[in-house]
Amino acid sequence: MLPSATGGQFLRTLSLVALAIAVTFAVDTFLAKMEQSETRVEAARLYAQGRQLLAQGRYAEAADSLQDALTIQRNNRDYELALAQAQLGQGQLADAAATLDRLLTADSTNGPANLNMARVLVKQGKTSQAISYYHRAVYGSWPDDATGSRLNTRFELIDLLAQQNSKEELLGELLAVEDQFPHDLPTRLRMGQLFLQAGSASRAAVVFQQILKEHPENAAAYSGLGESEFAQADYRAAANDFSLVLRLNPQDHAAARLDLCERVLALDPTRRGLDPAERFRRSHALLEMTLNAVQPCSSSELVDQARKALDAKVTSARRDARAEADLDLAEELWQARAPGCGVPPQDPLVLVLTRAAK
Repeated sequence: MLPSATGGQFLRTLSLVALAIAVTFAVDTFLAKMEQSETRVEAARLYAQGRQLLAQGRYAEAADSLQDALTIQRNNRDYELALAQAQLGQGQLADAAATLDRLLTADSTNGPANLNMARVLVKQGKTSQAISYYHRAVYGSWPDDATGSRLNTRFELIDLLAQQNSKEELLGELLAVEDQFPHDLPTRLRMGQLFLQAGSASRAAVVFQQILKEHPENAAAYSGLGESEFAQADYRAAANDFSLVLRLNPQDHAAARLDLCERVLALDPTRRGLDPAERFRRSHALLEMTLNAVQPCSSSELVDQARKALDAKVTSARRDARAEADLDLAEELWQARAPGCGVPPQDPLVLVLTRAAK
């Protein structure tokens, strides 16, 4: 019987040891989870603190809090993104780029990370690379309000392209969001100006005309419409619009634009309704002005032709033919001038010659 009792005692001891091990493991697991939970809570607290400091523009303090949060909970993408924003805010561009590069290595479609990388590159003067990252942000993934975030990103890109005067790219971005622009008056006026800057005067005119249907006394819209028509060489319509601007706002700068339009209209020999005598007078004056402007840097043969034409006696019967010949010679003189020779682009002579050549 003794061996059996000894065996039973051994089993009971073994069971107690196993139970003790299980209890110890359970306690250790519980304590480990409690510690992990506490560290996560602390990391979250530091992150929230960092975000608050970031919102206040206290970038260095925000970076410290966010770095501490990342020390506790590594590879948290939200924490890394906020840290990059803090680094960008305090001008630590290389550090911000490195933080964002880690994020984008893990997820190249991360919209906020791509947007912030674009901002870093803009600060570094790397505009072409920045534009690429803006596009990645537009087509990337966003955790909240994807539609609004992508639209805001496009607007930020549009502002950059406007600053860079990148007309073709600017027009492409404007067309992509044309139907998504907010319909408040300041934004629509801005949209019209952007189309003008992008070289699409016709689209700009449509925007300003739509504004004037709803706000017929808006001087800024008339000014924009005037600039749109001026860009399309419709100087009579532009002059009418600039006149309306001055009626609505006498302090506006439109007086100089109106004066320029009137000078162009007074010189242009291609205007409809001119009698033969007036058309000839204008063509003759235009040829003389062109000769004076380009004589030092133009073909001597063309200069001689122009001088002879100006000195020639013209009968009433030949005024029409002579007017056409003078205009053609003025255009030829202008086209044959040396690069950089002549008068400023906004001079009435240049505007009339450009319009006549179309």
